[in-house]
Amino acid sequence: MKTNILILSTNRADYSHLYLTIKALKQSEHINVFFVATGGHFDRGRGSSLKELYDTGVKPDYKIRTVIDWGSEAKLFSSIISFEKRLRTVIKLVKADYIMVLGDRIELMAVINLSLIMDKKIIHISGGETTQGAIDDYVRKMLSLISYIHFVSGEYFKESLSDFLKTDKNIINAGDPILEYIDTTELFSLDEANKSLGTTLKKKDYILFTYHPETNSSMDVKTQFHGIERFLSETDMDVVCTAPNGDFGGDYIIKQLKHLSNSNRKIFLTMHLGFKKYNVLMKNAYCAMGNSSSLVIECPYLGVPSIIIGSRQKGRPMSSSVINVSHDYDDISMAFKSLSDPERKRKAENSQIHYERKETSRIIKESLEKLLC
Repeated sequence: MKTNILILSTNRADYSHLYLTIKALKQSEHINVFFVATGGHFDRGRGSSLKELYDTGVKPDYKIRTVIDWGSEAKLFSSIISFEKRLRTVIKLVKADYIMVLGDRIELMAVINLSLIMDKKIIHISGGETTQGAIDDYVRKMLSLISYIHFVSGEYFKESLSDFLKTDKNIINAGDPILEYIDTTELFSLDEANKSLGTTLKKKDYILFTYHPETNSSMDVKTQFHGIERFLSETDMDVVCTAPNGDFGGDYIIKQLKHLSNSNRKIFLTMHLGFKKYNVLMKNAYCAMGNSSSLVIECPYLGVPSIIIGSRQKGRPMSSSVINVSHDYDDISMAFKSLSDPERKRKAENSQIHYERKETSRIIKESLEKLLC
């Protein structure tokens, strides 16, 4: 009898990490895979990413059209409960033995609850990492405590998770899935990205910007964004801004970015780039700026310098090509000016990262077949 695994994707970011693993497991003779798309894939306000799933050739077996609503505490609670009820129905329908998830988004609280109530085991990807500036960090730790199998992104994270759990049982270093995706997926060219976006970006002559609210901070989002907004409005370089996650404060950031893009022709705002365009823009950027995890993982791998603003990613091991600064305008400006230093450029091109490049999807498939079948 085959093992039934439900794989859950909650947003545009985690799907690019899960894509190759879904494809690999779909080819297994010992595992039935049920792919479920939910959450941010249906968030039209931030550029629904459902079409991108279909474009990759992976059709969701089930769709849960609940979008997590961060408009207020009551709306957040209500939307999570709604999602949990619908997910429970799908789990029962497919008779799932295991639930596979990646990362740390708040939707995964529902998975934790259902795992306990329905006696389903969790397979977790990307444990052992830390992001002290976001409440997601607590979700990841709870997932680590309850998960049956853990796939981590490198030996650094395997050791970290082993220390946290006081055991190394079923903790497997599979490498970071996004690095395998970058190397095996055909990306757009910069010319193709420009044509698609209606931009005229030139190689190494623009900034790629993504900033999410710090949800575990005493600083409100307006204070967080004040110095950033000033820098973006004053820089002479073109800036491509992507929309933040749907966290508390995200709507304010979108409003300010819309104002900046409407009043400054050098600033371009897109609600959803899609993974292929995002990575070609990162690869060709002068630098990336904000607080996305991609500035810590993908940027060093691609040899692109990055400026991390604030504490959302605090706790992650940083490569020498990453500059971490406060929200203060002067700190941001000073970091940006330092990028012209030849030594800083050399560091970006030769930076060492803790996120390892492996045949992640194959390792996950073979490990699960060995452990579960």
